[in-house]
Amino acid sequence: MSEILTPEKVPELLERFRSRKMLLMAHVRPDGDALGSLCASMLLLREQGFQAEAVINAPDIPDSCKDFLPEDGLKAESEIDPADYGLFIALDSSRRDRISASFAASGEPLPAPLLSIDHHGDNPCYGEWNCIVPDAAATAEIVAGIAFSADWAVSPETATLLLLGILTDTGSFRFANTRANTLRAASRLMEAGGAYSGVMDACFFSKPENMARFEADLLCNHLEKALGGRFIYTFLLPELLEKYRIELRNTEQVIDILRAIAGPVIAATIRIEAGGFKCSLRSKDRRYSVGRIGRALGGGGHEMAAGCTIHAASFEEAAQILLEQVEKELS
Repeated sequence: MSEILTPEKVPELLERFRSRKMLLMAHVRPDGDALGSLCASMLLLREQGFQAEAVINAPDIPDSCKDFLPEDGLKAESEIDPADYGLFIALDSSRRDRISASFAASGEPLPAPLLSIDHHGDNPCYGEWNCIVPDAAATAEIVAGIAFSADWAVSPETATLLLLGILTDTGSFRFANTRANTLRAASRLMEAGGAYSGVMDACFFSKPENMARFEADLLCNHLEKALGGRFIYTFLLPELLEKYRIELRNTEQVIDILRAIAGPVIAATIRIEAGGFKCSLRSKDRRYSVGRIGRALGGGGHEMAAGCTIHAASFEEAAQILLEQVEKELS
């Protein structure tokens, strides 16, 4: 039986597992919110006397986030035995098969119960307990709310990690998911010593020159428009990534340069990944849901930001399949 919890009820649940080790997990190809909420939650639990560790795949960590991660408590999946843990906690993972730890994503029964903490509205509540807050701008905002409601002390390191999650998922408060509660949470985290300027510098004002040249090449030579200019997209071609020495883990924010262009209402990037073509989608108009497009193609996400994987023989075939769904949404 799946149970829904409000953030205020999460600390009460955690107390039931105080004598057992907890393992925290985020989603595959983690972004700033996944990493921030994962590591901040681990530190918060440790600071309250819980036994907590987090599993992480180091090669997938974006360069902009690396310096914020704690030195202790992070484990590779090869270093852990799932049977050692009394509770699993999934953060920012909209589906169980998106969890980065393969033993959890497989769908096989887990040796301990699972708590899901997430802000994706299409999360099917796959855990025994689920704290899902779709109105939150980031999972890090939910974690901050859990800490505030329990009156837990928040260290400067933890506050910085929570700011990392909030700032990256709101695009430094530029995106439509930014609410008054989001700004209030960020303010409290700054008061707790969170390094706002440090996160801003690392994530938004430290773009490597090769990335800037890569993005310029995309805009000048690889931009595609369709549906009367209402849909804009580009391919992250392997040869282009190789030319500029760009790792896929560092391309999370490329979609934002398309979103910033006036005129189109839906933007997408398409790249090769996991035996298919991974599409990142953004909407600039609340009337048009990229979440609905993503779900129609086996993916999901938020209504304004979503993704999916299309299995096709070529970039062009994947783009045509995506284009058909975008056309349905726009019409």
